[in-house]
Amino acid sequence: MRSIVMRCDGGAGIGMGHVVRSLALADELRDAHGCTIAFAMREPGSAGVAAVRAAGYAIDTVAADERHDYPDALAAIVASRQAAVLIVDVRDALSRAALDGVRAAGVRPVKIVVIDDVSDRRLASDLAFFPPVPQVEAIDWTGFAGRRYAGWEWVVLRREFGAGGPGEESPAVDVLVTMGGSDAVGMTAFALQALDLLPMPLSVLVVVGPAFSQALELIDAAARSRHSITITRTPASMPALMRGSRIAVAAFGVSAYELAACGVPAVHVCLTSDHARSSSAFAKEDIAITAGVFGQVTPPQIADAVARLMGNAGRRTEMSARARRLVDGRGARRVADEIAGRLLQ
Repeated sequence: MRSIVMRCDGGAGIGMGHVVRSLALADELRDAHGCTIAFAMREPGSAGVAAVRAAGYAIDTVAADERHDYPDALAAIVASRQAAVLIVDVRDALSRAALDGVRAAGVRPVKIVVIDDVSDRRLASDLAFFPPVPQVEAIDWTGFAGRRYAGWEWVVLRREFGAGGPGEESPAVDVLVTMGGSDAVGMTAFALQALDLLPMPLSVLVVVGPAFSQALELIDAAARSRHSITITRTPASMPALMRGSRIAVAAFGVSAYELAACGVPAVHVCLTSDHARSSSAFAKEDIAITAGVFGQVTPPQIADAVARLMGNAGRRTEMSARARRLVDGRGARRVADEIAGRLLQ
């Protein structure tokens, strides 16, 4: 039985990273291993649900809000799909006890997989996959009986980030600004404000995602900028835009790993202190600069980080090569192979 339920959400409030990552893994499981995939999601009208539906996957609605546990609702979906595996990629109130209940929901015990999840529910999983963030070693793993994977090689990205490398032509854009699928707090306009402190004229490409809702503010910031600003929404080929950029100013999240796979040195603006801690893995390898937490970092600090990268072509070249070696874009395939080989035999 190769039926799998994937639990994730995405939209204006939480961004699109979990959905993007889940879709990348779902594609590998479906195409390489013949699995039947269904998604369990909240908010039927959200951008996340729209993206999953556009990708051709079935969706079951989770009738619960993010503040409350939902063991019965999730167990019912898993049982109705006769799923052998539940893959969890969420940041909500789903509990370890709920996953233990889901495990017993099927005719056979349901296997549990978690993606980049440091909550207690990871202890109920059979397989747990993480990027190389410092939190993984710092948390308590007492009682965990599954297999844990952590490293750059387990970063789950869409297939297009594993194909090819940077183009031979010079980058067309000086600075790429990308703040995720929603940018609910206004980091995009903040980045443009920071870039305006730089005296040299720059070509700046701003990418906004499907759940972005601050178009008027962004257009106003772009109109007042001293730089040449181009805005694009949900581009057809994000890898091509990334590979055509000298550097990026990006919200830490899935985009940070995508930029690394494309060999683009980046300045990370972090939404939370936990994100800043995760971003430190990039700074440790010198493939990105961790600027700080939004609300605490200032525009001059962002501008200084950008200026340091723009003024040092040699460092950018070294950062680019090192990033592509660390993040090869084949993590989704590796994770799918492990799930299929260990849980679906």
